[in-house]
Amino acid sequence: MWKPDRLLKTILILTMLTMVVIWLPFIRGLMDGETYEWGASFWGLQFGGRGISGDYWLLILQAIFGISLLYFGWRGARQPFHWLLLIWTVPSFIDATYNALRFPENYRFRGDTLGVDVSLAWVGPLFYGGLAALAVIWVIRDLRQRPAREAPAWNRANTILLAIAIGLLPVQFALLRFGEPHGTTDQIGVLLTIAQWVILNMAFTPRERKAAASVRTA
Repeated sequence: MWKPDRLLKTILILTMLTMVVIWLPFIRGLMDGETYEWGASFWGLQFGGRGISGDYWLLILQAIFGISLLYFGWRGARQPFHWLLLIWTVPSFIDATYNALRFPENYRFRGDTLGVDVSLAWVGPLFYGGLAALAVIWVIRDLRQRPAREAPAWNRANTILLAIAIGLLPVQFALLRFGEPHGTTDQIGVLLTIAQWVILNMAFTPRERKAAASVRTA
């Protein structure tokens, strides 16, 4: 059965981490409603909104793109995965470098609910630059080798993990919609949302079927 090699697995895990900043506002905008305000920037352009208003349509497109990229990556890394990966990693590196040079003081990752406020002026370009370099190396190598591979089988473990990720939605809704803003319920909801994103990716990963035990008779 096909499994991602170490390089591809590293790329997929790092890419998954970069997309947490999409999944969080995507879910929270839907669950929290107008009490949740989010914002993002790309090449100096500002995007944001409250709940599902404003530029929430952009989060929908990004979430669809992110799920598609990681699904194709874990499920055989066949086309169009190569181009989806480059479309995400290379512009992200360019954007991180632009923000670090143009807005070094304001280029930060903020999460009011968990009290997170981290400068990305140095970390951003280094992290995204390294990820983009790994992605380019893997894509060039894979296109040269042109390996023939099939998507791994979807089995019971994949289905259970996907069901868990979906099953968290009503719990998230209750915590985020009816809890105190930035309070304990919000914090639990945010942590569940991050865990949900990880579980969703785990649902995509190839998993071997357990062979049935054989019985021999004399």
